[in-house]
Amino acid sequence: MFTARRSLLTAVAAGVVLAPAAAQAAPTTLAVEQAPTRVAAMDGTVMWSKFDPATKLYNLVKSVDGAAPVAVGVAPRGGSPFDIDLGTSRSGAPFAVYTRGGDIYRLNVASGSEAKVAKLSSPSVVERDPTIQHGDIAFIRRSGGYDQLRIARTTNGSRLIVKRRSILSAELGDRHVAYVESHAAGSGGVQTVHIRNLRTNADRGVYRAVSGGANRANVTRPTFVAKPEGFLWARTNMGSGAGNRLVRYTLAGSKLAYAQGSVRYNTTAWAGDALGVVTSGTLDGSETQGACTNVGKNYCNVELSGPLQFDLKP
Repeated sequence: MFTARRSLLTAVAAGVVLAPAAAQAAPTTLAVEQAPTRVAAMDGTVMWSKFDPATKLYNLVKSVDGAAPVAVGVAPRGGSPFDIDLGTSRSGAPFAVYTRGGDIYRLNVASGSEAKVAKLSSPSVVERDPTIQHGDIAFIRRSGGYDQLRIARTTNGSRLIVKRRSILSAELGDRHVAYVESHAAGSGGVQTVHIRNLRTNADRGVYRAVSGGANRANVTRPTFVAKPEGFLWARTNMGSGAGNRLVRYTLAGSKLAYAQGSVRYNTTAWAGDALGVVTSGTLDGSETQGACTNVGKNYCNVELSGPLQFDLKP
């Protein structure tokens, strides 16, 4: 089920390659950021937070098909980058969701119209990391010492689908939700990617990143891939410098495949076959405003990988 049990031959034989065989091109830089950010992407549209050193606030920006970023006209967010996700409305139009002030907002990407999702925004607890697909919105809410992963149509109240001690992130797909659970194990920590069927409630742990010794493992927020249907995330190993991978999980056949990643990635999203994965990183995996530059090199660049080959070992 987990990483160590997947082989390169299985992935290649199953055809889990998102682009024709070719040498990996150098990434395309969309922006050089002055503070860590979080990225979201769908069908060529990429959105992320740009930190303003003068105001100490984060502003949303958008790039379409690799073009230069432009400002999105919504109120800025303080404290940390927007926890943004891109998906669709019930009609299939592109929408973004994020939180500001602990409440959930929904943005029509085409029109720039923003609205607070009042029925899902509790006045007494904080919501975070919302995700949208086909008009459904899932989000994480902390209550009673547990993280609750909840889902709702925007016109109704939410229902609980998962409760864990620590849920780091979640992403809705067409029929499933992927979420990352964090828990301690021995002297290190473990982050497990789960895939849950929203119709049957079947829940599988499909990938584990294990920390130990001088190595600190991390999994970025999963991102939905429509064809072939599945999810993608990055696994980083801070300390060892080995095993840094982009991980592609295909629902049909429950297959894992791997492309080259980076120890610096702290956020990733699938932008499409042509653009590949959009990524950004930090020095140490944190979102502190000083975690970008070391010896004149910036690690918070927002970059597009271009077409990827998923043909590496785990």
